[in-house]
Amino acid sequence: MNTNDLPLSVETVAALARARADGELWRDDAGVRSWGEFGTAIEAARQKCLAAGVTAGSVIVVPAESDFAFLPWLFGAAMVGAVAAPLRAERAAEIEAWKKFIVVGWRVRQDRIEPVREGAFTPAAERLFALLRERGHPGLILATGGTTGIPKLLLHDLNALLATVPVKAGPPRRTLPLMRFDHIGGLDMAWRALAAGQVLVAPPPELTAEGVAATIARHRVEVMPATPSFLNLLLLAEVARTHDLSSLRLVPYGAEPMPAGLLERLRTALPAVEFVQRFGTSETGALPVRNSGNGLLLREGKTGFAWKIMDGELWIQSPARALGYLSGTARGLDESGWFRTGDLAEQLPDGTVRVLGRREELINVGGEKVLPSEVENALLSHPLVADCRVGAEPNAVLGQVVAAEVVWRGPERDALAVKRALHGFAGGMIARQKLPAVVRLVEAIGATRNLKKARFVSP
Repeated sequence: MNTNDLPLSVETVAALARARADGELWRDDAGVRSWGEFGTAIEAARQKCLAAGVTAGSVIVVPAESDFAFLPWLFGAAMVGAVAAPLRAERAAEIEAWKKFIVVGWRVRQDRIEPVREGAFTPAAERLFALLRERGHPGLILATGGTTGIPKLLLHDLNALLATVPVKAGPPRRTLPLMRFDHIGGLDMAWRALAAGQVLVAPPPELTAEGVAATIARHRVEVMPATPSFLNLLLLAEVARTHDLSSLRLVPYGAEPMPAGLLERLRTALPAVEFVQRFGTSETGALPVRNSGNGLLLREGKTGFAWKIMDGELWIQSPARALGYLSGTARGLDESGWFRTGDLAEQLPDGTVRVLGRREELINVGGEKVLPSEVENALLSHPLVADCRVGAEPNAVLGQVVAAEVVWRGPERDALAVKRALHGFAGGMIARQKLPAVVRLVEAIGATRNLKKARFVSP
C-alpha cells in the first residue's frame, strides 16, 4: 500500500507502522521506540478493547499524558469504532461532570481497561452520537474552555479530523510536543508528525523553561510547536545562554496572538529558527494556512474549507468541524455549516487575514472598544516590560477602563511611576483611552494548562 499523498486515517496509520517498522518514532530519556513497536501496541490496545467488550460508538477514556502509550490507545480504540475521550490524570475529577451529558463506558488505567458504565446521554448528546453511528466512524471527545471558561465537551468525527492531514514523508526531524494530547493543538501536531515520519520527543513532566531547554539540548530537537506565552517564558529565563539550542530549526506557534515585539525578540535571540504561525480551533481543527506578510493566507482551495469576516468576526467552514457540543448549546456552530470563531479579525490589503483577539475580551471604555492584544503589543515593545496582561476593570463613570498587570524589569517598584513611564512610551502608539488606567506590578503572568496566557480577571 502506497500511503504517500493519501489522507491520514486509522488504516493508513497502521500501514505506516508496518512500512516504517524499523524506523524511530518516539524518543525519551529511557530510550527509543520504533514504528514496529507502535504498530504492535496499537494491535494490543485493539485486542484489549475487544476483550473488555468495548463496542462501536461507546465512550472510552484514554490517558492523555505526553508519553508513548497515548497514541496506541487512541488508534486502538478507533479501530473498534469507539469514541476516545483523552483525559490527563490531573483532570480526572472532570469525569463526574461528563456523566451529566454522556455514558462513560470504559476507562484505561495503567494499561488496563476498567468498566465504568455510568452517566446518561442528554437528548442533544444522543442525537450527535446517532449521527456518528450512522457514519460508522470512530469519534473523539475534546473538553474545551478557552482561557477563561468552564470546559465544554465537543464530539468530533475522528475520521474527518484525520482526513485533513496528508501523508507526505519528509526528513525524520525530531519534534517536541509541548501542547498536551487532550488539546486539539497537541493532537494535530502529533498526527501531522506521524504523517510526515517525524520523531516525537517526550517533553519533561513539568513544562518549565529549564526543563524544556534541557530536553531540546539533550535530544537535539529540531521542531517545537509552542504558544507565544511559553516562548516568552523561554526568553525571560535566558535559557539560550545555559543550554545548546542550536538544533532548533522550526517553531510553529499559535493558540493566541503573537505580539510583534515578542516575535522580533525571538528572531533576534534565535536567528537560525524559522517562526511560522498556525491557526485552528477546537471546533474546526487546524486550518490550511500559510504565512504571508503580516497575516495568514487562508487557503480556500482546500475541499470543504471557506472563510469570511462578518461584523469583524472570523467565520470558518471546515470539513473537520465538530459534530456539536454534547451539552446541546450551539456556541457558534451555525446550522448552515459555519463556525463563528469568536476571533476578531481584519483582512489586510495583501489579502491575508490578521487575527486580533477574542470578541469576549473586548474592553468597553465609555463606548470605545479596546482590544487587550493591541495594548499588550504596545506595552511589550517597552524595553523594560518583560511580560504583561491587559483586561477590563469596572469604572463608575466609563463603565470599564483598561487595567494592566506588568512584569517590570526596571529599578522602579512603584506602580504609579511605571504607569507614567508606560503612558509616555505608548502614548504615541495607541489612543489615549487605550492606555492603562490601572497598572499593577506582578512577578509573573499566569498561564493555562494549555500554555496560553490566562486572561485578566479584575478583582
